[in-house]
Amino acid sequence: MQSIMRLLCSARSMTVRKGAVCTALCGLAFVSVPHAQATDVVVSIQPIHSLVSGVMGETGEPGLMVTGAASPHTYQMRPSEAQALNAADLIVWIGENMEMFLERPIENLGADAEVVTLHEVARMELLPTREGGLWPDEHDEHKEAHVDEHDDHGHDHGEFDMHIWLDPGNASRIVEVSADALSRIDPDGAEIYFSNADSMLERIATLEASLAEQLEPVHERAFVVFHDGYQYFEHAFGLNTVGAVAVDPGRPPGTKRIVELREALVEHDVRCVFIEPQFPPDLVETLTEGTTVRTAELDPIGVDFEPGPDAWFEMMRALGDAIAGCLGDP
Repeated sequence: MQSIMRLLCSARSMTVRKGAVCTALCGLAFVSVPHAQATDVVVSIQPIHSLVSGVMGETGEPGLMVTGAASPHTYQMRPSEAQALNAADLIVWIGENMEMFLERPIENLGADAEVVTLHEVARMELLPTREGGLWPDEHDEHKEAHVDEHDDHGHDHGEFDMHIWLDPGNASRIVEVSADALSRIDPDGAEIYFSNADSMLERIATLEASLAEQLEPVHERAFVVFHDGYQYFEHAFGLNTVGAVAVDPGRPPGTKRIVELREALVEHDVRCVFIEPQFPPDLVETLTEGTTVRTAELDPIGVDFEPGPDAWFEMMRALGDAIAGCLGDP
């Protein structure tokens, strides 16, 4: 190619204008063009988008479906997002029990894309869905007995908690399967994807060790969450949550339930009740009024963080800081 360009540029019959154009072409012949994004990638929610973004790195940025404080359970897709699904080469989501709005669109619009359904991925650790409300003391033993290192696709999806990204081990698995999927679709970029994945795995391991050290002094102190969305984080770091305020985040508990919860705060020596930015704090204020129980905010999605490779790490660090701060000594 370079020899042909030199011959073209040296031809005596060229005009000055043609010579100028050819000089530019000759210069381009020596430029090393970086790997261009060869895939259109769509990811459902921000924590997963962050992990996939880290794998893609300099090759491009995946599209994010659910932005801001919107709930993946009730999200309504816009026409532009439907077009993105239709054009996608790769779609990464957790599954129909998390992003309910995506089930039919993926079947209809994403039929030509490779789809990674994360809760079906081999070796993804799955925890059983817990009943809302207060959990009996033996709950943790029951939970441990039902941890499923998933190796097939035959389980009942509704039995399992879908907040899988809050476990650093699962986050590492998401990084690995994303690199595999991207390299299948774009073999020319495989070296970049796997190199980026290795860097992400190192970052995840470093953060996990840091959070374990930070949370160890408070891991036995009891707390209550607004809704049961943190089981994987609790499991990963051995935390002592005793229940959730709302059985269903869409339906506030009644008076009887509030009375039971207030009694439980005393019985279990609860140090903190955590609210979430997606829900009004009035209910928790009513619950803790007249007690010494503290309140703080947890966000399992990371709505306040800029989408991108750092968002998952910032979200996990914020969870650790909030829990350690609220459960720690004054």
